[in-house]
Amino acid sequence: MADERLSAEESRLWHAWRVAGENVLARVARDIADGTTLSGSDYAVLSRLQDLGRGELRQQDLAASLRWDKSRLSHQLSRMQRRKLVRRRPGPGRGVAVVLLAEGARQLAAARPIHTGAVRRHLVARLDPGQRQALLALCALLEDSEWDADERGAREAWAQEQRQG
Repeated sequence: MADERLSAEESRLWHAWRVAGENVLARVARDIADGTTLSGSDYAVLSRLQDLGRGELRQQDLAASLRWDKSRLSHQLSRMQRRKLVRRRPGPGRGVAVVLLAEGARQLAAARPIHTGAVRRHLVARLDPGQRQALLALCALLEDSEWDADERGAREAWAQEQRQG
């Protein structure tokens, strides 16, 4: 039976990974919040809707693309609906579609350059080209390809339903 505790090295690795990722995400989210009325979570939802669904995605597919559980996304969408950033409507079959509204698109457009600058400042500029390539290789190694394949399949099915419907 494997030891139930992480070794000192494993623990340092795990905590370093978590803290580094959380710090970069928090700094980017803070810059977005400081420059707009959007939270980092608002930005994540709006950008996924625009980039993956051209303004509309099934709620299930949106949750999968964000790697969020249904409850977290539902609460986030309720807050965003009250602010008229998105709306939910019945989707194909028994699903629910999430639609990017004009105000959401306007705020997303205003936030994009802030997001770009923040990512460059808090991540890209802090790594030399070799470190960037190493990080990309590491992330590819750790990527959950089964999850990503499911996400791609869901997006393709949604697009097909939209074309037919």
